[in-house]
Parts: sequence; C-alpha cells; structure tokens
Amino acid sequence: MDAPGMQAATALIITEQTEPRVLLIRRAVRDGDRWSGHAALPGGKVEPSDGTRIDTARREAAEETGITGLSAVGAMDDIKGWFRTGVVTPVVFTVAQPQALVIDQREVAEADWVPLQWCASRQFRARYPYPLIGPWSSWAIPFGTHGEQLVVWGLTYRILSNFIALCR
Repeated sequence: MDAPGMQAATALIITEQTEPRVLLIRRAVRDGDRWSGHAALPGGKVEPSDGTRIDTARREAAEETGITGLSAVGAMDDIKGWFRTGVVTPVVFTVAQPQALVIDQREVAEADWVPLQWCASRQFRARYPYPLIGPWSSWAIPFGTHGEQLVVWGLTYRILSNFIALCR
C-alpha cells in the first residue's frame, strides 16, 4: 500500500464462538515491502472488478488464507494510513468456526486464529520504541505454531482498537 490516494480494504474476521477469535496474519518477507513480516489483517488494494469494499475484503481474505463462507457484518469507518498509504476500509465478517487455512505463501508467512480478548487485554499490551514517532502502545501476543510473540501495531492496531471500542 504505497501509492498516495490508494484504496484498500481489510477483512476483520471474527468467529461466532463462546470465545471469539480474530484471524491475524504475518505478512511474507519480500524485498521492497516495508511491512514485510509484520502483523496484519487479510486485505489489499481495491481492484476494478470489485463492486464494493466488502467484495475487496472478501476476495483478499480468500486469496491470502483460503477462507470462505464469510458473513459480512459491515464496513467500519475508513482509516487513513500513515506514510501516504491511502485509505483503508476495515470490513467486519463473521464465520461460524475457525477454519483450516490455506495460505498464499507469496503474501502470507503464517496465519492464526487469536482470541479477541487477547487484543483487548492489558496483559498483552506493551510500549515499543519507533524512531519516527517515539514510544507507542501495541499488543505483543502469542502467535502461530511456536507461540512466538507477534507485535500488532500501526494500522492493524488502530483497526482492532476501533473494533474493540465499538464492541464495548
């Protein structure tokens, strides 16, 4: 997401279980991608063939993780990205249960269903130094098959924080 004025959408996918989970991905490492290896929600650029931002988010989620059967709850307010990355529309979806994921390794290194309460808990919140903006709050949550820490920050952090605030 590098072009000024670019339009994109992300899929915030929540399971409909007793303990709701959210699908997070770790982006694949690629040359020239400043967000390589970072935490994210499935998503990407709006294509001319997409009818709506909901279509974009659904298509990107399927392409990146193989997930299907998503029920759209609706779009959240657009978020202007930092570093001239354009506008991102977060779209909330539900799915009955966490599905087995088939990831596109060109875009996604790994994906996991993370308990939503981890993203809302102060237990996983920490402050991290960032040279351009100073210390910032984020979540560092156990993630993936080895349970290493995944730092959820930036746009993904803002989207999840806004969603949690809406839920309260």
